[in-house]
Amino acid sequence: MTKFLSKIRFTRDESISPERRKGAALRALASAAFAGLGYVIQKEFIKGFAYMAVEVAFIFFFAFWGAGACKNFATLGEVPMRDHSLVMMVYGILAIIITVAFVVFWAANVAGTYKQYIKATGENYIPLTRKEKLREWLHEKTPLLFLLPGLIAIAAGILIPLVFSISIAFTDYDAAHQPPKNLLNWIGFQNFKDLILLGQYAKTFFGILGWTLIWTVCSSVLPYGLGILLAVLLSNPRVRGKKIFKIIYILPWAIPGYISLLVLQSMFDTGYGLINQILGLFGIENIPWLTKTTPARIALILVSIWTGFSFPMMLSENIIKNIDKEIYEAATLDGASSTRTFFSITFPLLMFSISPIFIMGLAGAFNNFNIIFLMTGGYPINLNYQSAGSTDILITWLFKLTINNNKYNYGAAISLILFILIAIFSIFNLRKTRAFKEEAGE
Repeated sequence: MTKFLSKIRFTRDESISPERRKGAALRALASAAFAGLGYVIQKEFIKGFAYMAVEVAFIFFFAFWGAGACKNFATLGEVPMRDHSLVMMVYGILAIIITVAFVVFWAANVAGTYKQYIKATGENYIPLTRKEKLREWLHEKTPLLFLLPGLIAIAAGILIPLVFSISIAFTDYDAAHQPPKNLLNWIGFQNFKDLILLGQYAKTFFGILGWTLIWTVCSSVLPYGLGILLAVLLSNPRVRGKKIFKIIYILPWAIPGYISLLVLQSMFDTGYGLINQILGLFGIENIPWLTKTTPARIALILVSIWTGFSFPMMLSENIIKNIDKEIYEAATLDGASSTRTFFSITFPLLMFSISPIFIMGLAGAFNNFNIIFLMTGGYPINLNYQSAGSTDILITWLFKLTINNNKYNYGAAISLILFILIAIFSIFNLRKTRAFKEEAGE
């Protein structure tokens, strides 16, 4: 073990002698045996005892509570009514997170011991007093100390619910398995197999997934396209009354979305809706906007355009204002038309700035619950679907499965699939954008 640790290259400095490496490896081994012991050997008593105190606290935690919580997480209980599987799952997740955090702490302690000995045995090293060491430690660790409360809040408010939701996807938690009356069981990937391969559920999943992708693209691309078009028109010096137009175009964004959607829902009503009444003036019969599949989907896309174009319009207009006018003058002198100028100068510069926000907007459209739920509720009914309508997207189907049908396992599986799809899409596209590449290059 000592020989193995002596070969660990915590640093690439080839000037470090084998003796110093071996000494550092021995102290790292001591800290691996018990956190902080290597620091104590190096006479770094305050730091060493602090690390020891953390390990002692973890040992007590794991011995008296953590081990049992991890065991209960693995079994999810043994006796119905006495054991509550969901509570055991939450406690087990908390114990696992704390254990993982301690492992990271332990690894940092081992690496820190090694590096500290290498530093202390260097030729130019000047020993510091305790006060100077404390000041240096605070200088190095102050950012971490300020970030620590946020990390704890993220673990409590985001990480635990996220892991809990992922865990539910691998259990049989449904209407027939309700703790504490019934215990939950780990069933592996069975829920995912049911969604993808099991008759009615598979037909529903792939049908809704196809519409979700269409909805995501249309409800993102079209509002941004309209917003950019309006921004270009408002930037034209020949347009008068720009302030009035801006106020009108900002209204859909300024009015609370809940109110806008309820008003728009009444406007699309088949019998008395304003839109059908206007179309009737031109001899067009009433269109069943909210009761037939295709018209309902078109209505949803139109609503998404209306409620979504204001922000990209304002963003694009401000970006266009900041483009150097000399570029346009040079293009005009070279004989470029206004169309060529837009596609060669304005649009590329706009997309350079907007693309990260646009990609995040696409990711958000996957989970655009409000428009679907408030406008159509997922209807009209689709007899080929299981617990879903023709305008449901994955997030609204997830809601119906969990709230109306108590299929928490399927709902959690769908949420995990959504998370993976959105994460892959966002990371891949963000890394491909020029804005991301140039910022990383800096």
